[in-house]
Amino acid sequence: MCHKWRKRGISCVPLIFKVEPRAATGRVSVLNDGSIVVEVGGIEIGQGLWTKVQQMTAFALGQLWPEGCKGLLERVRVLQADTLNFKQGGLTAGSTASESSCAATLQACNMLIDRLKPIMDRLQLQSGNVSWDNLISQASQENVNLFASAYWIPGQDSNKYLNYGAGISEVEIDLLTGAVTLLRGDLYDWEELECCSGLMPGLLSILFLLLFLF
Repeated sequence: MCHKWRKRGISCVPLIFKVEPRAATGRVSVLNDGSIVVEVGGIEIGQGLWTKVQQMTAFALGQLWPEGCKGLLERVRVLQADTLNFKQGGLTAGSTASESSCAATLQACNMLIDRLKPIMDRLQLQSGNVSWDNLISQASQENVNLFASAYWIPGQDSNKYLNYGAGISEVEIDLLTGAVTLLRGDLYDWEELECCSGLMPGLLSILFLLLFLF
């Protein structure tokens, strides 16, 4: 609604800075009931790290799920690790914690896939379709290790690169008194949104709008 003496405006300032991924630890455990527990060294501070780790776990283990990763996500639970559990948990800093945590989680998931895939192939030959619960139950009976821990170290292909983002503010000014009120301020970090990784692809279009339309 238009106000005669109060006016609002929005400002967007794009930003760019260098980042460098750091080594990180990830641990994935499949329990007997088919649920999945994931532990990472990265700390959830509102950047959505846990959500990305959950999505990465469902994406990776989805090749063992009858319907891909659909339905598997709700079985994934992330626990916050500490320095007693993870000696080399890494840092939550520099806009790379999500990337490093997901990379470590992916490595751990691949270890589990290598152990479970032969069992799945054998069961499919015997009875056709194999459910996730039946697969885990059979693996437990055969004493397969359903726990995997990985220490991801960045390689040459994941060296320093540029990170993009934007700072956006909505302000209101009183034309009679000159008082300025900050109504809202947001910082959008491309790396922490993980737009380029495909984990949360819907956010890609949002960031493009923020960067180029304002």
